[in-house]
Amino acid sequence: MDQQGPRCPLRVTPAMVSGLVEVLELLNGRADVATLVSEVGMESGVVLEILEACEALGLVRVDEGDAILTELGRSFSRRRHSGKIKMLRELTKNAEPFKSIIRYMAEKKDPIPVEQICRELNLCDDSPESAAMAKSFLLDWLVTTGYLEYNGEGGLFKARRGVKAS
Repeated sequence: MDQQGPRCPLRVTPAMVSGLVEVLELLNGRADVATLVSEVGMESGVVLEILEACEALGLVRVDEGDAILTELGRSFSRRRHSGKIKMLRELTKNAEPFKSIIRYMAEKKDPIPVEQICRELNLCDDSPESAAMAKSFLLDWLVTTGYLEYNGEGGLFKARRGVKAS
């Protein structure tokens, strides 16, 4: 997995990204991180993780302590829910860890459990809590955007038909 540059932390959800982009839009597209923390009412560490995800997706850039909405971020903020999902589908395929997960899953013929995905891609440790967080991450991001399918009965993920390794 590409470890360089910003990436989306496992506990960040699409709703968190969308919410932060909306707040930034309301703040005229630019705010210092302390103002963002105050506006969203979350711990600074969580806000920093959301900013990292937004940056990895190209929606925000951080410069000298200010979070700045990119043109892509402004476009994202103006879309309805279904438009945001379509846009996230395009953005996730080029950002980590999504890119590595999509590539890995596209190469697998059989459905596999989240624990195997975690282990082979070093997404998380072996604890049940980490596996649960990774499962939620995959469901929130890659099932929602149409890259993966999930069988709840067996607890297995697989790439959707037509998903190619890039």
